[in-house]
Formats: sequence, structure tokens, C-alpha cells
Amino acid sequence: MSLDHQAFPDSTSLDYVASVNQLEQDRGLFVGAKYESYYQAQFEKITPKKQYAGFNIAAFFLGVVWLFYRKMYSYGFMAIGLIVVIGIVEIFLGIESSGANIGLAVAFGMFGNTLYKHHVDQQITKIRQLGTGSVNTELEKRGGTNLIVGSILLVIWLGLVALAISAS
Repeated sequence: MSLDHQAFPDSTSLDYVASVNQLEQDRGLFVGAKYESYYQAQFEKITPKKQYAGFNIAAFFLGVVWLFYRKMYSYGFMAIGLIVVIGIVEIFLGIESSGANIGLAVAFGMFGNTLYKHHVDQQITKIRQLGTGSVNTELEKRGGTNLIVGSILLVIWLGLVALAISAS
């Protein structure tokens, strides 16, 4: 490669760098305060060949509550459905084990960051395609966390745990 080629990169690579920088800015606005301190490093580890990006302790311990707290509502409802189906199958087969719940918690912990990155990038793409109003405002509005829903679900979950403990 000649010196001239190094000094003046082609426009394709400049467009790529600009789009990567824009994506990072969009992710920062969407995720909020935890992006730079945690999620940015986790998202960088995720590639098409490597979907594991470190263990997410919050996703492991809180599972569905974490999904709703991070505004991943569709994934949260799917997880609730899966938990209900697993519970029904366990009751129907007479299985008295929490192995499925432990497995689900481990899966949340292992792949929570990957799931969240997918959600963030999907939402950013939708917001950019719509192009209505201020993109930055829409990113902040649709992203971030939902402390109210997360707290309500946490209280319900703790209540169900207390009921299960008192019933046994």
C-alpha cells in the first residue's frame, strides 16, 4: 500500500468508522448510565462467532425481573411463558426439582448481556428507521430502565417465594 493510500483512506472505511461511532453514541443514550461503566465492554466481547460476554449477576439472580427492569418486555413475557410451561410439565410428570429453574437462571446469567445487546441494537434500528422527532430523545425514552415495573415484579416474586416457603 502506498503512502498516499494510508494518508487518505477510502470513503467506505470513513463511513464505517462514522457508523460505528454513531452506534456507540446511540447505545450510550439508549442504555443510560451503565453503558460506559459496564455494558460497553460486555457488548464489545460479543461477535457473531462468540455470543458469550461475561456473566451478568443481575440477570442470574433476578431473571424475569431484570428483563422487565431493562425494558425487554417481549423477552420477559416469553420467559414467563417458558417458566409456566416448565412448571406445568413438572407438575404433570410429578417432578419435584428446581433443576429447570436453576438452569434458566444460569442461562439468564450467561446470555443476558447478549440478549440485551440484541434488544438494544434492534430498538436503535427501529428508532432510526422511523426517524420521527428527535432520535436522541426517543432513544432515551425507549431505553434505560423501568424501576417501577422492576420493583413491582420483585415484590410479587418475593411474595411468591414467601408463599412457597410457608407452604412447604
